[in-house]
Amino acid sequence: MSLLEDSWEQREETIYPSLFGNSGQGIYPLDASLFKNQFGVDDLDPRWLHYGVFKFPPTNERNTWLYVSSGMSNTWESEEPQEYSGFGTEFILETEYEADWAINALRSLIAFNILVSVGHYGEKPLVDYGDRIPMAVEPNISTLMVVKPRQFQESFKLISGLVDILQVTGITEQELIYAKEHGSDDLAAKIFEARGTYTLKSDRASVI
Repeated sequence: MSLLEDSWEQREETIYPSLFGNSGQGIYPLDASLFKNQFGVDDLDPRWLHYGVFKFPPTNERNTWLYVSSGMSNTWESEEPQEYSGFGTEFILETEYEADWAINALRSLIAFNILVSVGHYGEKPLVDYGDRIPMAVEPNISTLMVVKPRQFQESFKLISGLVDILQVTGITEQELIYAKEHGSDDLAAKIFEARGTYTLKSDRASVI
């Protein structure tokens, strides 16, 4: 097999089960309607439809549900290992209960990141730690924020290169105002200090 195929298999069949448990379900892939209806993009690279989200149920070590992207670390353009594989990142989003909105939120964020990577938004950089992305998760969450994991490892190594894990949490309107004034890192520290987790809970109260 190719480096792409080998690293893809390594991520989904070895790395992810070791980090997150057994999914027991297939991937929830991106589709053409997502790009068209949400982003107004009709001209798709067929490779984009191979990105998606896995849903991992609670384990003996974790009582939450975990949603994990797959595809952003695909090494589409290289047959030799690089320092970072593909975009060099994958997303995780943690919830207390099984939640279809979490799949949709991550799928949208992946699609946005893909479009950033091909210059759809000009010189905008790929999604990274500290970024805040407007996306309402009713009733209280107005924005997604990318944080460095504290309860999961920060990165993993594929044969094709390193991959950083970007955890996606949610913030309220009040927290967004605070983050604009004091920075995402400061807010992330306050959220973790107050809650002990970055689990995305849509009805939680603001920590500010």
